[in-house]
Amino acid sequence: MKAKKLSAVLLSLTLVAGGLAGCGGDKQTKVEYDDGFAENVLRVTYDHECQSGDVRQTTSDYIIPMNCFDTLVQTVSKDDGTTELQPCAAEKWEVSKDGLTYSMHLRKDIKFTNGEPMTSDDVLYTVDSMLDPERATMNYYWMDMIKGAKDVLDGKTKTVEGKGIIIHDDYNFDIVLSESYAPFLSTLSVPAWSILNREACDAGDKAGKGKKTTLFGSEPEYTIGSGPFIVKEWVLNDHIYLEANKDYWQGAPKIDGILIKVATDTDTEKMLFESGQTDIFEIDKAKSLIPTYQDDDQWSDNIVSTVIMGGDYLVLNENVKPLDNVKVRKALQKGIDRQAIIDSLYEGTGTLAKGIFPPTLICYNKNLPDIEYDPEGAKQLLKEAGYENGFKLKLAKKATEKSECLEVIQEQLKEIGVEVEIEQVDEASYYDIRGNGELASHIESWWADFNDPDNFLYTYFATATTKERSVNYKDKDVIKRVEAARHMTDNDARMKEYLDLEEKIIDDDAAFVPLWHAEKIRLVQDRVKNFVPQWAGWGDCSYYSVELETAE
Repeated sequence: MKAKKLSAVLLSLTLVAGGLAGCGGDKQTKVEYDDGFAENVLRVTYDHECQSGDVRQTTSDYIIPMNCFDTLVQTVSKDDGTTELQPCAAEKWEVSKDGLTYSMHLRKDIKFTNGEPMTSDDVLYTVDSMLDPERATMNYYWMDMIKGAKDVLDGKTKTVEGKGIIIHDDYNFDIVLSESYAPFLSTLSVPAWSILNREACDAGDKAGKGKKTTLFGSEPEYTIGSGPFIVKEWVLNDHIYLEANKDYWQGAPKIDGILIKVATDTDTEKMLFESGQTDIFEIDKAKSLIPTYQDDDQWSDNIVSTVIMGGDYLVLNENVKPLDNVKVRKALQKGIDRQAIIDSLYEGTGTLAKGIFPPTLICYNKNLPDIEYDPEGAKQLLKEAGYENGFKLKLAKKATEKSECLEVIQEQLKEIGVEVEIEQVDEASYYDIRGNGELASHIESWWADFNDPDNFLYTYFATATTKERSVNYKDKDVIKRVEAARHMTDNDARMKEYLDLEEKIIDDDAAFVPLWHAEKIRLVQDRVKNFVPQWAGWGDCSYYSVELETAE
């Protein structure tokens, strides 16, 4: 996490009851909030109605799971922007030498907010219900590597107990995988692994008259977790209120609660923030606003940003001529002025990518050589490849995507003789064509869900994925190594293998044009302390660490 100064013009603010909270002085200026909630409540916005608080029913809206539930393991951001795995509901664990068995030991002081203790049975229930075909859950793939999962998914059995989950007692159990999967421990920290209470979920199913119509995740009364906050109030299309859990096992939050206000457009979010009615403003969603706040005495120290664990890449299809020629692909790497794009379209926010892995990933290689913008060198490579007069290249985009970035790339590649045709495709057709391996080139943003290089390389360079992503990478030996790496039990050796693979894929084979790693940028009120932006691909984050300075 880092505080970043951004350029700005003077703001014309509508101040509420004497002024914007905390501006222009050491003392907090009192704001009269118009929402009826206490001063020591963190106020944030959501740009749509939250889909669900049940991780079985959403793959994107994680603000409730991340604040009201616990996972077995947690990924924690450090001061230098990197992350590390730490214990959470599981206080410790052991992994067998063959990488198949994870022996987990639950803390004995965790209680759900209905008073039930968290036990091994709740973990079993979480896995069984996520795999339950009667629920048609959306996050089942986080658990389908567990032994016996396929039989549950296929409806052949109701549980993985005795196969994938072996319970020893209330606080000790084994998770057994069908085959070794080295990133598994990291995946235990994702919101989909929020531990559910069997009794609370059964009550929600009963009240909703069925598994698919459960009230768990939608009605506060039935949305029971063990985390630092409790779902207290939910008014559709208006707000959700999460109240502090005073009995939370890690200690009560320093704030009284979180008020999540629905604001469906950036102008409304901006107005609410500038009038002091909200505490955090996600300005990376409207990057044109960034210069508004640069070097402004009022806001310069209130920007909090973090590099997202992800990247943007120009994907090149090796089944399409002349992209099957490595010199052509290397010419494209040299022919795009990526810094100019960052400066002109993204207000200078973002980190130039050297390879595939972002700086926040556990095995980021800062010593990779820079990819220099060198149009003359690009022309020479095209000449050596037999394309001295250039060639035509189709660059696909979804109809819903903005085209500015593609248009700049189009103009830049024109300078080296490549005539880019931007091909607009409706979203459904786009994914069909990509899945068939037929997009000539396209830009992809890949943001990680868990902190492991497998999340990047396997997504694009495995037998099952390289066609689906329209890469069609040709080096079969590299593909085998990517697939084998996820089963390596020596973690140091595995990390070295990933670094070697990245260098081969990007520097030797130029399979991608790495573009940049984007930033999450938040503007916070003076009263907000200890806010840590989420490192992962999803936009939601935990607010457990936040403290608020309130007026005297």
